[in-house]
Amino acid sequence: MPGGRPTTEVHWYERTAAELTAMAAELADHRFVGISRSGFVRAEVTGDGLLVDITVHSDAMRQAHPQTIGPDTVEAVGLARASAGEEARAWADQVLGRVAE
Repeated sequence: MPGGRPTTEVHWYERTAAELTAMAAELADHRFVGISRSGFVRAEVTGDGLLVDITVHSDAMRQAHPQTIGPDTVEAVGLARASAGEEARAWADQVLGRVAE
């Protein structure tokens, strides 16, 4: 963030906000996938975390414990969203520098 006159700082904030908005729009067009540890569930989300697809493997109901499909789904969606979040953070770091933890 630059020092100096307040108008300079306002322009910096406006420019940075515009860059972040553009990056968010671009990132929303990307897709991220998470697969449960069992391999039975695959989830796909957009860069902003919107769930766009879930695939449950046909063998999931034939396994010894089909009741794990729900937790597998939650896991796959969480992994996909975590991947999208990591990418978003990397993109934001390009604009802002290191993002506070």
